[in-house]
Formats: sequence, C-alpha cells, structure tokens
Amino acid sequence: MKLSLLGLVVLALLVFALNGSLWWLIGALALLWLWRFLFGTYMLREKEIPPPLTLFPLGMPPAHDERPQFRNLLGAVVEQREGRYPDGRTLEEILHNLGEDAVPPVPVDLPDTPSNLVVVIVSGVLWECVSDVALPFGSGVSVDVATEYDYLKPRYGTIDVVHVRGIATSEHNARIVEEAIRRHEDAADIIVVAYSKGVPDTLEALRRMGNDTPRNLRAVVSVAGVVSGSPLADWLNLYRHFLAVLPTPGACSHVNENFLKSISRDRCLHWLRKYWHTLPQGIRYYSLVTFTRPKQMHWFLRMLYAKLAEVEPRNDSHMLIHDQVLPGAALLGYLKSDHWAVALPFNRSTRSLWNRLLRPNNAFPREVLFETILRYVEEDVKR
Repeated sequence: MKLSLLGLVVLALLVFALNGSLWWLIGALALLWLWRFLFGTYMLREKEIPPPLTLFPLGMPPAHDERPQFRNLLGAVVEQREGRYPDGRTLEEILHNLGEDAVPPVPVDLPDTPSNLVVVIVSGVLWECVSDVALPFGSGVSVDVATEYDYLKPRYGTIDVVHVRGIATSEHNARIVEEAIRRHEDAADIIVVAYSKGVPDTLEALRRMGNDTPRNLRAVVSVAGVVSGSPLADWLNLYRHFLAVLPTPGACSHVNENFLKSISRDRCLHWLRKYWHTLPQGIRYYSLVTFTRPKQMHWFLRMLYAKLAEVEPRNDSHMLIHDQVLPGAALLGYLKSDHWAVALPFNRSTRSLWNRLLRPNNAFPREVLFETILRYVEEDVKR
C-alpha cells in the first residue's frame, strides 16, 4: 500500500531520535524510500492523466460515444426520483466528465405504462456466495426477486436474476445463462444486463448459441464488465492453489474449476480476437465503466486498488477503465463507483454481520442508475 513521503520522513526521524546517529537517519531514509519505490503506488497527477482509452485486439469495431445522451436521461431520472430512494446523489456525483462534448439538456418523458421488456441480470464472481445477502441492482430490502425490483414497476415487471456459479469458469456459467435466455423465447424483447464476470459468461453463452440465439434478444449491457480481462486476476492466479483451499460461504457451489482464468487478460483478449466476429448478429452492445478514488472505496478494496493503480490509477479495485468497454459498444458513461457499490447493495443488508463488514462506502444510487439503463436501451433498440 502507498506510504506518503511525509510518513516516510516521520518514520525516519523516529529512528533517528531513538539512535541519535545521523548515519542511522540517512540509512533509514534511503531504505524507506527504496521500499516506497519498489512497493508504493505512483499516482498520476490530474494534469498527467490521459483521455479515456479502450483496450481490445486490433480489428475489433471501435466503441462509439453516447455519454451526452445517457447523461441527459440520467439527469432527468435523478431529478424526477429525488427523495424516493436511499443513497441519493446529484448527477455530478454519479458520473465523471472525461471530456464529453457539452450538449444542452433535452426534456425527457418517463412513462410508467407497463413495458413488455424482459430484463435478464447476470452477476459476477462470488455473487452466488452472497446471494442470500444482496441481489444485483436490488433495493437491498430482501433477496426475493419477486419484490426486490418493485421500484421499477409498473414500467418493468419481468426481472430474471441468473443464478450463475460464483466460483466457476465462463464455460460452465454460459450454459446457465443460455438456459435463462431461452426461458424467455416467447417474450417480445429481452435485454441482458451483465455485471463484472457476467460479461464473459454472457459472451460465451452467445458464442454457444450462435445462429440459434433467440431473435428477441436485443441488447447486452456491460456494467463494470470484465471485457479485456483484469491484471488483478493474472496476479491472483499465481496463488490459485492457496485460494482454492480457503473457506467460502455456504451459498457457494463448489465447482472444481479455476474461475480466475476466465477473467485473466490472456484468456479474455484471445477470446475476443478469436470469437467476437462469430457472435450472433443484430444484438446491440452497451458499456458503463466504473472508477473512483480509493478514499471512496471499502477499506478492503483499497488494497486491490493500490495493486491495480501501479498500472492505471483509474480503476474500480477490480478493473481498469480501458478493460471495461465492449468492442463496437455504445459507451454510456464513467460512473463514480467502486466495483461493489455500483451493483451490490451490501449497505442496506438487514443481516447485521454482513452490514457491518461491507457497509463502509457502499452507498450508491443503484435504483436511478438501473432505471436509466433500462429506459435508455429500450428506446435505443427501437430506433
């Protein structure tokens, strides 16, 4: 973890005070500086941070910028839902502005008439293990799918949360995602909202289905998605044998697979290069990216943030910003959130132990974000 230069100086002065030797002071400063150089985290100053980037293999279709349009709709939802939900924030507190083109706001209508859209949510690594604590993008009141998304009614009444395995590979989970999509083949329109590892699980499901993909699957939305893999997974994979023997919550299915491989840079980038052009046609893709400052993260996530910040300080503790964008996707925005807070309402859990452990810095206006995603994509696929 990062130590400030001031902290190193204080430690060195303490050594000097205890020993009274100038050489001890010089030696302590040198060793502490070397420690910081080798293990500390260099943080880019604001003026040094480059513009938004994307990372995927050559030949992939570029993403296109729809941030101003999404910002306009999110602003309308924030304004019209003010005071309705916990964890409310202003638009500026939800979205980063990384050089977006300034556009005047456009009036937005938010109809409440029932929609025939079916929403399939695919979550990420270890979510199954805490599925008795929180549902992705849920209100945090319970873990009952039938009621957790009541805030979307009467507009959106059919929400299906896919129970993917928390410690399984994408190849394993793809079969579960495929089954979930096929359950709604008779619906008018389906969109998949994939969070974190839910993205490679969903993409693998699309590859498996190929030309047999249901025609009513209209869109895939990636939120903090593992698109190009994570350097963190590459690093943790070195300790996979140790991690495999660690105890997991009882809700975890014990699938004997190396799930870290599915979110590694090596696997994800090679998968995109080999299979992207074979995916079924007619599906639209959208990406929402997350990153925030370490002070706004859960204390545990700050340690992971520091490891990733050696590569890119704009990360959400799990993913770098340029690894979260799908090829050819509509880039909707950069959210001021860490990897957990954007989707998982741990801070509202009624189970006291989990609430105490996971509550810090977990607040985020998930209701307004999720509603905005659904409204934006629903309208966009009609064009």
